[in-house]
Amino acid sequence: MTNINRRTALRLAAGTSIAAISGLGATAAPAHAAQHLWGTCTRCRILWFTGNDTRGGCPSGNIFDGGHHFVGIDWVVKTVEDGGAGQHHWRWCAWCQVLWFNGGTGETACPSSPIGMHSAIGQVVVGQPIPTSGHYVLEDIDHRDAPGGNPDFRWCFKCSGLWDSSNSLYTRNVCPRDHQPHSLSGSGHYVLRPFGSTRVPWSS
Repeated sequence: MTNINRRTALRLAAGTSIAAISGLGATAAPAHAAQHLWGTCTRCRILWFTGNDTRGGCPSGNIFDGGHHFVGIDWVVKTVEDGGAGQHHWRWCAWCQVLWFNGGTGETACPSSPIGMHSAIGQVVVGQPIPTSGHYVLEDIDHRDAPGGNPDFRWCFKCSGLWDSSNSLYTRNVCPRDHQPHSLSGSGHYVLRPFGSTRVPWSS
């Protein structure tokens, strides 16, 4: 894990259980910014942070170093500091680099962690800062800052990760829990916006 500055550490991020479809709400302030460098893995369809010196771990099989692959849209993800509408409790997994829901009571599945579960805290290395996730907020089609965005992102109840359900047939679409496709069951329709897109301030 590379050294990361304070702003990046606060914004590194990244679910499990039926709670992923509830608890959506809005705050009084609109969203002003978000962290980019989030991409869909072209092999397993999970959303992962591409801005570190590691490609994490992908359950789709070994290509090169076994990490995620990204070719496509640079998505942005809000943090709690950004305000606006959406669901809290999303975190970044410091091991496999994916965005996952940490607000439920169910299990998670991580292909890189030594215990097989996602964690918002990474490996401790003497002399290095401890990788720690920020607190992320995802818009939903019913709780978002403004119209627009891509509503095809879903929560997988098996691994707790956020995955891109659009055009999913051209890849293996693999969940690390059972190496079968990610599940749509119980998930809301989460909205992400491309980096550089214009947001209309949310208002009640």
